[in-house]
Amino acid sequence: AVVSTQSTGNPLPPKYTPLSGIPLPPSSSGDKLDSLPSYENEPAPSYFEKSYSYDKYMAEFPRPPGSPSNSSQVELLSQFAESNSQNTLEELQLQSATGFGAGLVCLCAETFVGYPFIVLRRQCQVNVWCKAADLSPWLMLKAIYQIQHRQGVAALWKGFTCHMMMEGLQLTTDSCISHITDLPKELPSISEGPARTIGYITLKTFSTIATLPILSAVILDTVQSESARADSATPMSCLKDALYRFTGSGSSYQYRLLLPVHQLILPTVVYTLTWDLVGQVVHSAVLKFCKMKLNKQTDKEGRRQGKNTLTESVWPELLAGTVHCFVADFSLLPVELIMNRLHLQGTRAIVDNVLDSTSVIPYQASYNNMQQCIEALVDCEGVPSLWKGCSALLLQYTARFAVVHTVRMLMKYVNKFNEKKSLVPNDSVTSFTKDK
Repeated sequence: AVVSTQSTGNPLPPKYTPLSGIPLPPSSSGDKLDSLPSYENEPAPSYFEKSYSYDKYMAEFPRPPGSPSNSSQVELLSQFAESNSQNTLEELQLQSATGFGAGLVCLCAETFVGYPFIVLRRQCQVNVWCKAADLSPWLMLKAIYQIQHRQGVAALWKGFTCHMMMEGLQLTTDSCISHITDLPKELPSISEGPARTIGYITLKTFSTIATLPILSAVILDTVQSESARADSATPMSCLKDALYRFTGSGSSYQYRLLLPVHQLILPTVVYTLTWDLVGQVVHSAVLKFCKMKLNKQTDKEGRRQGKNTLTESVWPELLAGTVHCFVADFSLLPVELIMNRLHLQGTRAIVDNVLDSTSVIPYQASYNNMQQCIEALVDCEGVPSLWKGCSALLLQYTARFAVVHTVRMLMKYVNKFNEKKSLVPNDSVTSFTKDK
């Protein structure tokens, strides 16, 4: 407000009446005013009222010449905010798509690369003539080379389509039972209560029983030697063998040695449920460890807590998935050996001899139940024979960790590329800087 006094000779405009208690600046003559007249009963200036509009204020007090208009500044600020939000949204979308792609590529590569070692592991488990100490990793590599040299490149990927069909049917069966009965198809946490855990156990039990004949056919296609096979394994032949296995008849089976399906339920269900339980515990522990390690690195480097790079958000899941599969497979290797032998009994399976990789041997066993299988293994082959196939398992997860590490390096490269891209100024920032 423009305030003048009687000492300067200029009267005060009635519209800009000063309020009491506001000190006035010294006059041009150097005199200071000790007091002011009281205008307590006068109305407040119009520009202090709430109803005083911005346009009216700008009309009475125009902007100095040469300064940018408020509308242009607001427009530039809105463009700048919109550009930043678009960049953030694009970055999140790219991170989500890259994480999904990395997980999918990693899963496919692990399945395809690790399948030959699954074939070798099962052939070692049903070989009653070898010892666990004889099956070293070097012998497994030699067996891979000689089997592929004699039977072709696809010899160690036999039954791969049936294996993938089995995985798909297992997931479909879980989803159907969960949709009908509203039971959880994933292992719940401890905080959700025992009721949901019992529901999950019930679902997996019925799902395993429903797909058990197909599992028997898949195991047979995995270990059967290509030199002793008349036709290649296909999904249709796998379903036909599953039907024969369920009925206990068929030209390729010995009915008197074939175990009934109900005697295969216990070892298969125990293996499936224990594998899921061990995998869930290890998966949670690895994720917790990665989170603690990331928080320590964040505090040490002084970075902002809310910012996660692509590697930090995707890598723990990939690592936890690989580690929990390895721990579950290694700890349940004896249970898997017993399950495979019971499933293959009476099927006239002819497997490759991994000791010399040039001959084949028949699998012959006459176990009556799971307990007799364990006793015969310990008495005839020794306790270390329960870990037959351990060398093939180590080679399988060595290749799997190599795939996961390669995916991590690619994610780091994508993360550096995004950081360099985010440092390039956009048009909104440049125009806002020029106008300012």
